[in-house]
Amino acid sequence: MSRRKRSVETDTLPVFPNSAPYNELLLRGTLSAKTRDWRWGHVGPVLLYTSTSRVPIVLKAHGLDHRDIPAGCLVGIGNLCSVRETKRDEARRIEREFANGRRNVTALGCGERIRAGYYLYRFTDLTRFRAPIPFKPPRGAVRTFRAPLSLVKEAIAQSGFKL
Repeated sequence: MSRRKRSVETDTLPVFPNSAPYNELLLRGTLSAKTRDWRWGHVGPVLLYTSTSRVPIVLKAHGLDHRDIPAGCLVGIGNLCSVRETKRDEARRIEREFANGRRNVTALGCGERIRAGYYLYRFTDLTRFRAPIPFKPPRGAVRTFRAPLSLVKEAIAQSGFKL
């Protein structure tokens, strides 16, 4: 491994972005896992980033107001402990969690069912930061990215999360 790459990996942390309200549901324990249609090879500490995009039907199903959920910021940290294919029963459970127990919840106006992705992301030690940390991710379509450790070091220490 090159000196530069090693430095970047120790000076930054990977970030797992989500639309609102998914990080909120993870941090509350309402959502048992997150799913995606792509597999990420990382396991270990990850920062949770809530983007400015919203999923209105999931917000509504949980009685949440988008104005109460921080956007465009890092909201917490957790350990990503596994990424694997989603089993059918897990997908159904996650979909019920997205819909807050309601059956056949569809996205407003388009008739699409809110569905679980092909890969299940399990977290442990999810911890909310005392205050959200504004952060601007790289431009373009981004699955994951990295954030400077210096930006979140104090928030991590205050949260009690152990790196």
